[in-house]
Amino acid sequence: DTVGWIRFYPEPSIINYPIVQTTDNEKYLHKTFSENDNTLGTIFLNADNNANFNDRNSIIYGHRMKDGSMFRKLDEYKDKSFWEANPYFYIYTPKRKLTYQVISAFKYDNRHILNSFDFNKEASIKEWQDTITNPTSSLKNARKNLDVPLSINSKIVVLSTCITNQRNNRYLVCGELVLSLIHI
Repeated sequence: DTVGWIRFYPEPSIINYPIVQTTDNEKYLHKTFSENDNTLGTIFLNADNNANFNDRNSIIYGHRMKDGSMFRKLDEYKDKSFWEANPYFYIYTPKRKLTYQVISAFKYDNRHILNSFDFNKEASIKEWQDTITNPTSSLKNARKNLDVPLSINSKIVVLSTCITNQRNNRYLVCGELVLSLIHI
C-alpha cells in the first residue's frame, strides 16, 4: 500500500515517513505502513486521491504525536518565520520527486475537504484556493510570493493533523507543486 515518501528538509526533519493508501481511510489510523496493528497508525493519503499525486488537491493525514513524531512538528508552521525559513517539502513516488512550496498553515474545521469542494469545477477550485491563501483572522500564515502563481491547474497537497483537545478542528499545512522530476 506504500505510494510514496514524505520528507522535509532541513526542518522539521523529523517528518520523514512512508505514505500509504488504501480504499478505507480508517485502516491506517491504527496500523503501521507494514500493516501491523499499532495505535499510532501511519501517514496516509486520502482514499479518494490518486496515488500519483496528480489531483488538484491531495490530502495526507498523520497523527499529532506528543513525542514529536509523525505530524506533530507541523504546528511549527504557526510561526511565520519558521515556514519562511523552511518553505518546501518533498514527496518521492516510485517515478518522481515532487517539490511543494508551503503556501499556508492554519487551523481549519473538520469538514472533509474533498466532499466540501468540487475539484472538477473552476468556481469551487478558486473558492478552495481563496480559503488557503487569503489571510483572515483564522488564517494568519499565507505566503504572498509564490514560486509558481496558483492557477486552476495547480496541484495542492494538504497535510492534515489533529489539534490537541479540539475534536472539531484540524491543523493544515498546504503546499503547491512547484517542481516534478522524473527518476531515471
